[in-house]
Amino acid sequence: MSDHEAIRALTYEYTFRLDRGDFAGVAALLAEADLRMAAAGMNAEPIRGATAVESFYAKQVVTYDDDPRTRHLITNHVVDIAPDGESATGRCYFTVLQATPSQPIQIVVCGRYADSFARTDKGWTFTEKVIEVDYLTAIGDHFKIDERHAS
Repeated sequence: MSDHEAIRALTYEYTFRLDRGDFAGVAALLAEADLRMAAAGMNAEPIRGATAVESFYAKQVVTYDDDPRTRHLITNHVVDIAPDGESATGRCYFTVLQATPSQPIQIVVCGRYADSFARTDKGWTFTEKVIEVDYLTAIGDHFKIDERHAS
């Protein structure tokens, strides 16, 4: 697998774990990274460490019997690898679809991921994930903002 494909696969794995409600798995992917939210009503302070990241998602994402009932779609995924081959950046759009018990499938949020990566002896890993939210619709069925993360 090429470096570009490996980095894209890492980004996709993040969304697969989110859609399963596997917040411990998401935290494992971001354990060495800074997670930053760039959304209206949220501060930009980084969330660091697996425990903090897992807690953040567990408290913020609305689930229905432990299932967020979402599908994250990634588009226009551009990966730039540094000349030394040891770091990279990635950017893409994301669209989140959700079908709750009381609502049909609909788009609930659209935005952009701006990611940074490092090559390790185990492969590529996240060093930063910035989630930039552009559009929100029925966000209350998908995400709640804990007062500790509100600006």
